Amino acid sequence: MNAGLWGRKATFATIMVLGLLAAPPEAAAQPKPDKAAQDAHAKELFAKGDAAYAEGRYEEALAAFQEAYTLSGRPQLLFNVSNALERLGRYAEATDALEKYLASGKARDRDVVQKRLANLKKRVEEQKKEQEQKAKEEEEKRGEEREKRKGEEGQPAAVQPVVVVPPPEKSTSVLPIVLVGAGGALIATGVVFGILTLSARSDASAGCADGAAGNLCNGDARSALDREKTFGLVTDITLASGIVATGVGIYLLLT
Repeated sequence: MNAGLWGRKATFATIMVLGLLAAPPEAAAQPKPDKAAQDAHAKELFAKGDAAYAEGRYEEALAAFQEAYTLSGRPQLLFNVSNALERLGRYAEATDALEKYLASGKARDRDVVQKRLANLKKRVEEQKKEQEQKAKEEEEKRGEEREKRKGEEGQPAAVQPVVVVPPPEKSTSVLPIVLVGAGGALIATGVVFGILTLSARSDASAGCADGAAGNLCNGDARSALDREKTFGLVTDITLASGIVATGVGIYLLLT
């Protein structure tokens, strides 16, 4: 999806939530003054959170969205709360907010929201495994340090042997080898970025789905498209440079 279409989708979503915050429930003919004031304040908080989210200030956006939800009770705000939590890497909390949004019965394009919820749950599991692995590695490191300290207690200081390093032999020419090695490294880098480009393209496709309101994308789609362009450019540059450097190095080795 291009940036213009994404902008129109984001603007439509913002207008929709602002309208929901501004409009009183159908069952109430005239809201009480304090309720009207709360709704007005909730609308201001949503606008503040929306601006902070667009500028990457996700902590501020989260606080504003949560306060707006507390004041208005609009379930649609839970979607924005989930987005901000996801950006902050708080995937478990983002999952809870999105589940509450679905349970409210007010969610539009439920299929799209459910797919996003499934992706969030996968991230929760991945994050949990990473944290467990990190804790395990830290515990192993502490155990190794304890064993090392035990072994060093009471032991006399070891005499470090003197190693005589002979002077390096003069090389006739290392430039061809350097060029071939650098070229190979550039080609390998290009392959890696090529894989990242395909992954970003896949993320962008996965973040968009056809719904009742048209083609809808989640919050990561635009970022994925930007990564695809950047990684694609790096891939082209590194592959071209690597091929040239390798070719020149081989030529110099053979001549």
